[in-house]
Amino acid sequence: MGRYTNTERGVNLELRIIPYINFSEKWFTKFTLLWCSISLCIGLFKVNDLALVIAAPLITIFMYFAAIAMVTLVIGFQRVNPFNSPKSKFVKYAILLCWGFGIIGFINFLFTGILQTTEFENSNYFIIVGSVFPLGISVGSAKEWRKFLASS
Repeated sequence: MGRYTNTERGVNLELRIIPYINFSEKWFTKFTLLWCSISLCIGLFKVNDLALVIAAPLITIFMYFAAIAMVTLVIGFQRVNPFNSPKSKFVKYAILLCWGFGIIGFINFLFTGILQTTEFENSNYFIIVGSVFPLGISVGSAKEWRKFLASS
């Protein structure tokens, strides 16, 4: 193995991440809808609060699509920002950062819901059901990544 310059490492990282970004754009919405459907079915049998069982998946789906719209709006604004230099890699790194933080947020919420013990009844159910909404940030970033590649 030879030594890489910082530019070669960055290009290599981008080439390795592109398949995962495409995978996330294609499958995360289906995964979220399946997650909420299964959570609703499990909640109907295991949780004694019917309002929570119905509201938690609906709130999660709403927050998921709101996160997609919000990230698309913010990154889209940064792409047309007149103060952003065309040679700047700020937009590319912002997209990668949001994509990565969306996945890390999902993992964090999931393990918090699984491992946390609270005195509030059914709070773990709500956290586990709602843990998929950060994936909306990743999907919004993946859509912006596709637009970024098309424009460059």
